Amino acid sequence: MGLAASQARFLAITSRKASCEFQSMQVAQQQLSLSRDMEKISQEYQDAINQTQLVWDPDGNGTDLYNLSYSLMMSPSELNNYEPFMLGRRDGKIALNSSMAAAVKGLEQYGLTEDGFSGTSEQKLQAYAAFIGNLRNEKVASSSSVISYIPDAGLGGELYGREYGGAMTITSLISYIDIITSGAASGAYPVDSDYYKQAEDLTFAWGSYTKGTGTNPDVWTEFDLGENWSGVKDKGAAILINGNYNNDAFNLADLLNEDITLLVKDSKNYNTLLDSLRTVLKNSSDNSAFDTLINNDPKTWYDALNGSGSFDALDVSSKTLLTYVDTLAKGMFSLLMPKDYTSTDLNAFYMAMDDIISRLSMDKVNDLGGKGLSESNGKNAVQEAENYNTWVKKGNTYALSLSNLTEAFMTNFVNGMDSYTGSYGVFDKVKDTYYITDNPGYIYEVNSGEEIDKDYYESEFYSIIFNTICQNGWYENEYVDDKDYLDNAIKTGQLFVVSRGSDNYYYQERYININGGHIMENTDSDAIARAEREYTIKKSKINTKEEQLEIETKQLDAEIASLTAEYDTVKNLISKNIEKTFSLFNE
Repeated sequence: MGLAASQARFLAITSRKASCEFQSMQVAQQQLSLSRDMEKISQEYQDAINQTQLVWDPDGNGTDLYNLSYSLMMSPSELNNYEPFMLGRRDGKIALNSSMAAAVKGLEQYGLTEDGFSGTSEQKLQAYAAFIGNLRNEKVASSSSVISYIPDAGLGGELYGREYGGAMTITSLISYIDIITSGAASGAYPVDSDYYKQAEDLTFAWGSYTKGTGTNPDVWTEFDLGENWSGVKDKGAAILINGNYNNDAFNLADLLNEDITLLVKDSKNYNTLLDSLRTVLKNSSDNSAFDTLINNDPKTWYDALNGSGSFDALDVSSKTLLTYVDTLAKGMFSLLMPKDYTSTDLNAFYMAMDDIISRLSMDKVNDLGGKGLSESNGKNAVQEAENYNTWVKKGNTYALSLSNLTEAFMTNFVNGMDSYTGSYGVFDKVKDTYYITDNPGYIYEVNSGEEIDKDYYESEFYSIIFNTICQNGWYENEYVDDKDYLDNAIKTGQLFVVSRGSDNYYYQERYININGGHIMENTDSDAIARAEREYTIKKSKINTKEEQLEIETKQLDAEIASLTAEYDTVKNLISKNIEKTFSLFNE
């Protein structure tokens, strides 16, 4: 090959080799870029695996989980146990979505503004009624439920027990009694409903007793109790609640929650009264007399046993004791006697009744000394009665703690139904007694009507929201219905969960600290599934491209190696041609 031809070939080889090397560099860059892409999608996939969403755990056991939403927290349901979990920002104002905000807008005329409530009690009732009406218009609250106002709901008031349905602790039982009796008194329940009837059975009233529909106030002859010390001397008896004279109606919950005492002037002979009560129990074999007690007022069944006009002839203290025992029997039977009760249950009831009847007798009295009839003796007798399950005497005044007798009855009744498996026992002195009510964790199986429970729950639910808004103020947050916003706002502390504390007031907390631990972070399985699909597709594309680039790289490397060999050969040939030419001309 001539020198000129060699040089031409050398230039061609050099150009092609440079081109291949440049292409090889480009392929290397593409491979590096693919490596970065693979690293990126791997990180995205890892982030997705670690991604969490907020979920709602109704019972705290971590098994049945639901996506957290504003509606779930702010609409009464079994999932939130009919208790609201509100959202509040740092200044305490409650976040309301558009529908909830629409329900409180325009209530300024009643004193409710975005800063809270500043009106009268009457205006507050008007504002609540308008609030519920607006919620119904917004299709938020049920139009069929009786949603009444509960003033202390969310403000320290005990809520109706939810944990066990018809089974309740003593605290929930007291709350249940208060709610249904106040509901019956306010007209929230129809007069023919189970709750109205049960509320009657649980209410102790002295004279002017309104039975049934309330159209016949004179079911039995009225009798007045002393409202002060002079009244005791004139009428012979008085009811004191926490040391204060009172002749208003009270319910079984008051007896369990307050100190209610009967104060009597001088010694009394209650033998006829007690014999009549025992007759009811002795005739229980055919249930006729017992049914008379359970289903009729005291005057009716007492006159049936002792002759017409017998009840009216009783002294005030006898009428009071008879009314107490009658209502205690009706209330406890309605509240705690199983619907399908056994002979054991019925015997437990009879024995508890018999124990109470025995304690009503003045044959056994704890004499505290003193002489005469005086106000100071009466006050001392009332105070000391709290320490006994029998009568106490101070001078010529006698006192009996009806609250203690009520706890004694419950102890004997429920303990008897449990076949006396507990360590509970009733003795003359309270210090020797272990009432069943002293055990805050004991569960009572309560006969509660099923058809109106939901109304109680909804009344408490919306009363809590309303009272919290009145106290803290509110603002409209149109984004809380968006799941992503809600999760992020709660996680980052932009919004706090406003939930019930141990004192039954509502406080702001980070979601991880709320009572019951209902809100928790959970792996987002949907996000992981999406990420897996995207990762698989992107990884497949990258792998395919890498394989193509690998082939190109091998081809280029082979061509470059071939060109390099030829490059060296031509270069040597040129060098020899040049050397040969110089040698020729030197000769």
